[in-house]
Amino acid sequence: MAEAPSSNWWELRWKEIASLDRSKTLVIQPTGAIEQHGPHLPLDVDIFNSTQIATRAVARARELGMESVFMAPPIWWGTSPHHLAYPGTISLRMETMSDLLIDIASSFAAHGFYRILWLNGHGGNQGVLSATALRCSEVVGITPAVVSYWQLIRDALREIGESANGGMGHACEMETSIQLHLRGERVAMETASTDIPRQLTSYSCVDFRNSGPVMMPWDFMRDSKEGTMGDPMLASEDKGRRIVRAAVDKVVDLSRELLALKNEELLAGKAGRALQSEAAQTAGRMPG
Repeated sequence: MAEAPSSNWWELRWKEIASLDRSKTLVIQPTGAIEQHGPHLPLDVDIFNSTQIATRAVARARELGMESVFMAPPIWWGTSPHHLAYPGTISLRMETMSDLLIDIASSFAAHGFYRILWLNGHGGNQGVLSATALRCSEVVGITPAVVSYWQLIRDALREIGESANGGMGHACEMETSIQLHLRGERVAMETASTDIPRQLTSYSCVDFRNSGPVMMPWDFMRDSKEGTMGDPMLASEDKGRRIVRAAVDKVVDLSRELLALKNEELLAGKAGRALQSEAAQTAGRMPG
């Protein structure tokens, strides 16, 4: 099969998709949010960061011979009720986001594409993404992979970061550094300020490097001064470059491992067996 002309799923024609080898295809779908990021960063930080990391990872994977790694249309909106006090934030209900993910995964699965990676850029999505992966396994019959990019690079973040614990929380040293690297013209550093959050308990730290084991919902109007949690004053373009590079490398490594899985390792339960049976029956009925 000739290499598809684009790594973006939405730019392909249906016959190009129909010709893909289902056993060697991985679809990476960025998730994020449209929500306030302090006075100094744009609303789309979370989805912008995850999309940029996904784009670079897909390109790098293809350079390394993984020609059937694609990026699905990013899911711009997330669950952001803790930011709704700030103008501009758009938040989905958890059930809305879960249903959206299930419908998209069902569409991929219906055509035999079982390798899906939800690459997340918004901390507030982590709970619903994990729960939806379990739901997807039950009702769709496939097993999506779920990860937030910072979970892959905590060692790198500890090495790169200079802020105190709590300094990498939201619109912080990490996110501001990434934005300075990727689009510094949209960063208003003159309006940034340090705001290390008060930890509600000693077990509930909010920091991308060292998140505490106890989850307690935040209210950013209550718990921050202007929507920042952390220390953006220590951000730099060089730190952002190193963080993005580390994340891309890890996503590429994860992609390689997901591509090594057999289709039957990705199917689950009664719904998965039904998918396998249906795929066998329809394999020869695709129009030419």
